[in-house]
Amino acid sequence: MLRTIALISTTLLLLGGTATLVGFAQMEEQNVQCTALEVDVEEIDGMFFVDAAGVKDAIFANDSIRGSFFADLNLADISDWVRTIPAVNDVEIYPGLDRILHIHVTQRKPIARLHTNADVTDLYIDSEGQPLALSPYFTARVPIIYAPDLEQAKPAIAFIQAIRYDSFWSAFCDQIVVRTGGQFEIIPRIGNARIAFDNNIGLQAKLDKLFTFYYEQIQRGNLNDYKRIDLSYQDQVVAQRYY
Repeated sequence: MLRTIALISTTLLLLGGTATLVGFAQMEEQNVQCTALEVDVEEIDGMFFVDAAGVKDAIFANDSIRGSFFADLNLADISDWVRTIPAVNDVEIYPGLDRILHIHVTQRKPIARLHTNADVTDLYIDSEGQPLALSPYFTARVPIIYAPDLEQAKPAIAFIQAIRYDSFWSAFCDQIVVRTGGQFEIIPRIGNARIAFDNNIGLQAKLDKLFTFYYEQIQRGNLNDYKRIDLSYQDQVVAQRYY
């Protein structure tokens, strides 16, 4: 019994001591001046649409930060300043015991480039299907979608979203041309044939048939004999040869 009481008393003392230390640490943090800003930008597939220098510039345009007391810093404001960079996805900010304000930034990931016409600047499409302005510093190697506007490009965007985790098909697709009624054509990186899709319904089955067709033609050595492959017909691959 006495041993149990002693253990309980020791536990309470330890908890009380920990709470006191945390309290002192918090009080100390509030009275500490920020000496530097450290920015970590998370890389995505070798893409750098956001860099540490750009993040710092976005912050310093509003506040010098250095020399400010942590208690006086509005982290929500700092987050908003960083988010003015179009390619920023998420921002995490925390003051460190090293007196440095740490900022961790994640980027939006482009999966396609949309071209509407020669008079309109291209846009990237991110992984959520949202438009993203081009970067003056970095170019993403992603498929190009040719469509009159973003709305009509949606079937092509859905196609790219569906294949982007598949290493074969994502490498296979180079360009997509959107036709009326939601139909679209794939311009692949291998072969001369354009590949026609009526829609994305039953897409995996269509891709499986297309893979079988390509495999057979590569085995026979006549892949470049075809100019159009149509997957619009149910359970069929209709291939048109050059004549």
